[in-house]
Amino acid sequence: MSTKHTPGPWRWEFNESYKGISLVGGRPTFDKTVMDFRRWGMGGAQPRFMGDDDGFRILHKLSDRKDWIKPFPGRAHHVDWCASVDHPDANLIAAAPDLLDALIGFLHEFGDKSDNNANVRNARAAIAKATGEPA
Repeated sequence: MSTKHTPGPWRWEFNESYKGISLVGGRPTFDKTVMDFRRWGMGGAQPRFMGDDDGFRILHKLSDRKDWIKPFPGRAHHVDWCASVDHPDANLIAAAPDLLDALIGFLHEFGDKSDNNANVRNARAAIAKATGEPA
């Protein structure tokens, strides 16, 4: 299985002086901005995601990358005011609750039977990271 999202680990960084928050990650550890936010005129903030342009990783405002904006199935007539975001990092963030539920289900099914298994340890660590609980 190949993935196109920015490799982990990821973490949120808050900069009080700059009044900004960024999701950072990648390899070497945390050297890439996965996503941040910028003002959009007089409106709210919009996310910027990494794009791969001629080998350079450049942050793009979502509004500038129409190829990352898709209509919801059967709702193309609403695309100007309600659309889906199709970017690998955005897709991973949106899938996070489902992934967490799947990991919790995995541990309920197999965790007690294989506590020494590396996958079980990784699942427990990922759940702890997602929930803010101790590992």
